[in-house]
Amino acid sequence: MSSGISMLGFTDVVNALDYESFGSREYRVGTNVEYAVYVEFGTSRNQAQPFLRPAVEQAVSELDQYANEVDSPEELVEHLALKIEEYAKANAVVDTGNLRGSIEAQRV
Repeated sequence: MSSGISMLGFTDVVNALDYESFGSREYRVGTNVEYAVYVEFGTSRNQAQPFLRPAVEQAVSELDQYANEVDSPEELVEHLALKIEEYAKANAVVDTGNLRGSIEAQRV
């Protein structure tokens, strides 16, 4: 994902915990659609229509619900990234471009 918007908010969550104990699995959830940042944060002429930040908030708020479903911290990180992707796609505004389809969780 070289342009567009990328949400690394989970890093803050992991940093608040003991990141070293989470192993080395790391994901980036975002899109390469260049206009995504304008949708997420708005412009002087268009109101913000956040899709990625609410997805992070929703997935993190449900962390306890699916933490017991995984066998390792690495699986938890992967599951959280996939939940953020799912919720971001659901939150993305319906557009004539390809914003919704371009949102993905990638292992980095």
